[in-house]
Amino acid sequence: MERKYTPSDAEELEELRPDQEKALRMITPAGGLGPLSSGSQFHKVSQGTPIHGLIASSTAPQNMQINAITRAGIINSDGVIITVDEEALLAVSAQTFKVLIMYLSKATEQLPRGDQITAEAIQRGRAVSLTLEEYMRACRIKDKKSAREQLNAAVGAIYGLSLEWEETEYRRPEGKSRKVKERVSHRMRIIEHTITSEKGRPVSGGKAEVWLTSSMAEYLAGAYIMPYPSALLTINTHKNPYSIPLGWKLCALYNMNYGKPRQNRTTVETLLRAAKGIPRYNVIAEKGQVFDRIIKPFDRDMRALVEAGVLSSYYYFDDNGDRVDSIAALSYSAFSALNVWYEIEGYPDQAPRLEAKQRRISAAINRAKRAARKDQREAQDTAEATGSE
Repeated sequence: MERKYTPSDAEELEELRPDQEKALRMITPAGGLGPLSSGSQFHKVSQGTPIHGLIASSTAPQNMQINAITRAGIINSDGVIITVDEEALLAVSAQTFKVLIMYLSKATEQLPRGDQITAEAIQRGRAVSLTLEEYMRACRIKDKKSAREQLNAAVGAIYGLSLEWEETEYRRPEGKSRKVKERVSHRMRIIEHTITSEKGRPVSGGKAEVWLTSSMAEYLAGAYIMPYPSALLTINTHKNPYSIPLGWKLCALYNMNYGKPRQNRTTVETLLRAAKGIPRYNVIAEKGQVFDRIIKPFDRDMRALVEAGVLSSYYYFDDNGDRVDSIAALSYSAFSALNVWYEIEGYPDQAPRLEAKQRRISAAINRAKRAARKDQREAQDTAEATGSE
């Protein structure tokens, strides 16, 4: 089973010096994080193109197109075609994606990594169980009946989701010693089975157990891992529906850019794209409701991330580096052009991961240099032998 690169890996490789690219493409990254400290409020979760697309779409059911024949809902989210079965359409909500994150986090802990990936290990790791008590504790829900209804609906919605996307991967062709870059198409469901004794009610015996599809389990086993704060799941999605996609995107960017100058900087435009439920400007432009429909809910749900303890702080600044505190009177173009500085509360130290990555880079470069010297010597030997003849 081939170890896959993720989009995050590919983006990082493109930023490295051209003279390193050949060597870097030979690397098989660890793709994981070091152990989180005892009592850490962060959890590990596999992520990649389909997961980012899903989370970004979490508050955008109004953007779905309904297939006239199958009655399924279809939405394109950051290049991921998401199809929702007709019977699951009404069950999809922002809360669904909290449950999805929890299942992904559990799968990340169970699935094999690197050299341990085998068909048998994938099979063992793809049965994922979430107890009602875990769900209530993570989301701070006190009413057990309401929590059970939410969890039943969420699992049913996830069961009704299927994904289609393309991404760049590095694979080693049969008989070859080096990996090559290629564009790969994927099409799969997330889960294929729910363990239940009651039809339509996945929560049975105080837990909801599901089986990831083999394709999704294999993808997650080879996907890049990031830490996410458990505080993200505590946010009330009825009051702050955009906080989940905004918080997820900020965590993904922070993790990808850790140790770089842009580690805690992004743009409003990037975050608006990540929360597709926020109305698009072209839809409301004629009605002149930019502040009430876009700016106000965006900033409200950013503040909710601070109140929940996901972010310690954030602020807006312009291209000159000047802080912008008053956003109420800004036009859409002025607001979307702003930058955002933010800090994630208590983010785990990533220095060991970066050091390990640098060691892999150095080792790959040295291997490439040795291979180049060997090729040069062989070419010279061939030329000398030909000349002597």
